[in-house]
Amino acid sequence: MAPSKLNSSGEASISCSQPENGFPNSFSLFSEKEIDELLQPSVQGSDDHLIEFSEAMRTVAKALRRAAEGKASAQAEAAEWKRKYELERARNLLEFKEKSPGEHGGDFDNATMGNLVNQSAWCKEVNDQFEKHNGRNGICSHEVLQDGEPVSDSQMIGKASFKLSWCCKGEQSDQHKHDIVSFERGNITTAERSSKQISLRWESDPRTVLVLTKPNSISVRILCAEMVRWLREQKKLAIYVEPRVRVELLTESSYFNFVQTWKDEKEISLLHTKVDLVATLGGDGTVLWAASMFKGPVPPIVPFSLGSLGFMTPFHTEHYRECLDSVLKGPISITLRHRLQCHVIRDAAKNEYETEEPILVLNEVTIDRGISSYLTNLECYCDDSFVTSVQGDGLILSTTSGSTAYSLAAGGSMVHPQVPGILFTPICPHSLSFRPLILPEHVTLRVQIPFNSRSHAWASFDGKDRKQLAPGDALVCSMAPWPVPTACLVDSTGDFLRSIHEGLHWNLRKVQSFDGPRS
Repeated sequence: MAPSKLNSSGEASISCSQPENGFPNSFSLFSEKEIDELLQPSVQGSDDHLIEFSEAMRTVAKALRRAAEGKASAQAEAAEWKRKYELERARNLLEFKEKSPGEHGGDFDNATMGNLVNQSAWCKEVNDQFEKHNGRNGICSHEVLQDGEPVSDSQMIGKASFKLSWCCKGEQSDQHKHDIVSFERGNITTAERSSKQISLRWESDPRTVLVLTKPNSISVRILCAEMVRWLREQKKLAIYVEPRVRVELLTESSYFNFVQTWKDEKEISLLHTKVDLVATLGGDGTVLWAASMFKGPVPPIVPFSLGSLGFMTPFHTEHYRECLDSVLKGPISITLRHRLQCHVIRDAAKNEYETEEPILVLNEVTIDRGISSYLTNLECYCDDSFVTSVQGDGLILSTTSGSTAYSLAAGGSMVHPQVPGILFTPICPHSLSFRPLILPEHVTLRVQIPFNSRSHAWASFDGKDRKQLAPGDALVCSMAPWPVPTACLVDSTGDFLRSIHEGLHWNLRKVQSFDGPRS
């Protein structure tokens, strides 16, 4: 390489006449000041499209660099864990050999023992790193209790020990601690969330019932008056109804003076402390309305079918006396229907905890393009991981109870309502490879409206409370800690299969004819 020379202005410039590969080169390298002077006219004359293109290329370069750094970090972490695993395995084999040298002496040759001895020096370091990484919180496999006593080391000979820990991301986090891992003799097994079917048994007799009805129906009004009279006279229960229903009952007869109601939102927020049971007269929409009234814990709901489909209303009004009598006596099978807790974070918010009032949904939250003719542009994140960009009519984040609603119409799967999960279903995506997802219950989903979006987006929660999302706004969804318990006619599985057979005529076809055996 040619040496540097000083030009007339005193700055260094480099001339290169013979490159390292031996081929002659006719160009020379100028100083930074000269290069800026040469490029200044072209930069000033460039139009907005070139500037936008350069910014886009710079963004792509940053993304590629981050991806490369992430890949290198993941490979390094995988190699480190592989090394730890091999050393831990060598340590356990060595300890096992030392404890029983006479029983298994023939199983190890001299070469194997030599390798184990050479690797034993690293075992202490591996143990120290394990303790440092996991800390003091968690459960070790050798700490499992059996009949009230800890399992001794002699009972765990030959079994590698391990430790798992879990935690929340802070007190203000939407994620909640779930102890869903149990241990049995060093083996990881999924803890039973419940028995095969969830059963509710009353510890004391119910005393208060809330009756909710769908409006603008004469048959429902007549049935409501009859049910309220029966619950009061035969079961001696206190009755709560909506203010509208109380006015209708008093218009019919002054006998219904005993019926109670509420006056404002504050009294509604305290309903769960007064009501033992909720009876709904209507369809699935009435169940959604009943669930939306309770922002926290929800009393058990007995839904009576007076709608069209009835995925969540297994009880028939013709036998309401027998049904309510059975429910009040108990025990009853229930379905715990999970809800989503949604927060809207505006672009002007100072931090991620400065959100609007949370909204609970039982079916789904939908982000769509509204009346705009442009495709919706959404950036989706799962915890700290980027999921995908949605370009289409919108996105549905649904519970498993809502899997047979809007998500099903958009191509999502039907999921048993007792399965804890979040359905990620696109609406008319502009991509043939965009298929729906089912994510676990503990994740937090974030849907961001990018700043380069051509239009606003709209979010609706169980088909109502529509909110506009401007570029820079975000919608954060996670599983709410308060599910909605609904009473079952048979059990959760039987009611679910009955609903898809009767409501959707699932897999209904004529049976293939049989012409007899062929010779």
